[in-house]
Amino acid sequence: MIQVTNLVKDYTLASQVYRVLNGITFTIPEGMLSAIIGPSGSGKTTLLNILGGLDSPTGGQYLLDGRDVSHFGQDEWAHERNHTIGFVFQSFQLIPSLSARDNVALPLVYRGVAQRVRRLRAEEELEKVGLGHRVHHRPQQLSGGQQQRVAIARALVADPPLLLADEPTGNLDHTTGLEILEILRELSKQGKTVVIVTHSAEVAQVCPQVIEIQDGHIVTNTVEMEHMR
Repeated sequence: MIQVTNLVKDYTLASQVYRVLNGITFTIPEGMLSAIIGPSGSGKTTLLNILGGLDSPTGGQYLLDGRDVSHFGQDEWAHERNHTIGFVFQSFQLIPSLSARDNVALPLVYRGVAQRVRRLRAEEELEKVGLGHRVHHRPQQLSGGQQQRVAIARALVADPPLLLADEPTGNLDHTTGLEILEILRELSKQGKTVVIVTHSAEVAQVCPQVIEIQDGHIVTNTVEMEHMR
């Protein structure tokens, strides 16, 4: 699903060039639950932004489902995100004025799906994450764990093959975080490719593939043997 080779990312500040990613190379197979782990400032969030087309690499190659997306423009990436990638954020990124159902249905608006159909599909996704009884509640009426479930439902409503999750348990208590991790693990078992960026070793322990980054370099890339066949 994902293959990056010699990926480099530089930022320029006050005429000084800073290298954030330095020759990153790895592969994430289809259907894998993968953790990208590292301390703050290691480059892991920059890497996730590149994988999701929210930032562009300075150099190297990025293949997404076999297609070279290294030099996609904004319009190409907008189409790609709407059809291939679902995002889950630490801060949920829900619209306060919309119900859970309408938050989940939002990606389908950009696809031109009829209102009746998108609301039905949103209700189906909310049912899958255990919130079928909360479709009309707004974010402020939901707990943190429930808001994250709404965010996961929104990421999945367009049925993307790839899910990118940035610290999805970071704002949750321990028990709720484990529940969210179990949802993500189950999605991987169903065939979704799930990539989690985290600083938590506990989160990484549930992932068959763990890519560790420090100072813009990959220091380890381990995959459980049963997933290497």
